[in-house]
Formats: sequence, C-alpha cells, structure tokens
Amino acid sequence: MEARGAHNPTGDEMAPSERTRLGRLGGLLVLIGSAAAVPAAAFLDPAPGVSDYLISVAGVAAGAALMFVPWARLPERTLYLIPLAATCHVVLGVSLYSDDFAFYQVLIAVYTAYIVRDRGTFAWMMVFFTAATLAPLLYVDESFDDLAHHILVTLPVMIISASVVRYLRDALAQREHQYRRFAVEAVTLAERIRGGPMPYQEATANNVEERLAELASEARD
Repeated sequence: MEARGAHNPTGDEMAPSERTRLGRLGGLLVLIGSAAAVPAAAFLDPAPGVSDYLISVAGVAAGAALMFVPWARLPERTLYLIPLAATCHVVLGVSLYSDDFAFYQVLIAVYTAYIVRDRGTFAWMMVFFTAATLAPLLYVDESFDDLAHHILVTLPVMIISASVVRYLRDALAQREHQYRRFAVEAVTLAERIRGGPMPYQEATANNVEERLAELASEARD
C-alpha cells in the first residue's frame, strides 16, 4: 500500500459513482467546447467552409455520447481516453481553423489533472499535451513568429494551471485519506469498548461508513 501511495495519494480505487460523475463531466466539457468553437470560427478571416464545421458537430455528438457511457462498469483508466481524444480533436481544429483554438488544451490539461490520480500517468499525459501544443509548428501555414507567440502563451498557462489543480487535488485526497484512517481507528476502538462479539470483518476505509451506521443503530437501541 505504501509503494502504491507514492503515486496515488490514497491508494484506493475510484468509486463507481465518481467515475460516472467525472465521465459525464468530461462529456459535458467536450460538448460545450465543441459548440463554443462554432461562433468563434465564424469571425475568422477567411471564414471556414461549411464542411469544416463538421468537426464541431462531431465534437458535440461525441460529448453527448460520453454522458451516456456506463462509466461505473468500466475501469478507471477508461476515463483517460477522454482527454487524449479531446487533444486529437483540438489538433485537428487548429489545422482547420486557427492556432487560437489550441487554448482549449488548457481546459483539457486541467480536467486531466483532476481525474488522473497516478502521478506517472499524469506526467506522460502532460508530455503528450505539450507535444500536441507544439505540433502546429510542423503543419500550420503561418509565420513561425506568430505560432511561437501563441504557443509561448498557451503552454505556460496550461502547465501552471494543471500543476495547481494537481497540487490541490493531491492535498485534498491526502486529507480525505487521513480522515478515513482516523475514522477507522475510532470505529475500531468503539467496537472494542462496546464489547460483545466483534464484527466478522475489521473496519477499513471502504466499510467505515457501514461500521459507523451499525454503531449508531446500536446506540439508539
């Protein structure tokens, strides 16, 4: 458990309800981001062709579909596909519209900082996001100075924002883990003081709420 905790602040599996909540949040962000790109692209000069807007339509449809995925039945790592696919979507949008749309990568990185609990996985995903942000240098038909300007604005904001969210998330997870550990110790002590037959299973972070409910029920009786 300690070795795992070095990468995952709590070492616990993400609850099914939490996977569902974060999966739906990811779908909502994809939907809103794709829809918001349409009016922004309309003001470009030259304006994108009608067919170019299909990427936004596809993003809206994908975001809506993600909100109905049964995330509770899927592994936690399945959530990581959302920011990876969204990054590919942004790269495609930059190639069709403008490198201004690369700023969506900041939102993707912040979402990733919250849903990915393993620090090693978060690190390589940030490397991937950085490479995607730099990718327009290879294919966008604009001056190097203009591209470098946008990248040097977007990249630091992305890294700093994601790092701050990651720090706050890890601190919150550590505190929650400590509170659960204290609760387990308190429940174990209360069960020993109560006397009588001990529960068939020791109190753990996963069943401490059930143990507290049982003790409260006995106290009322």
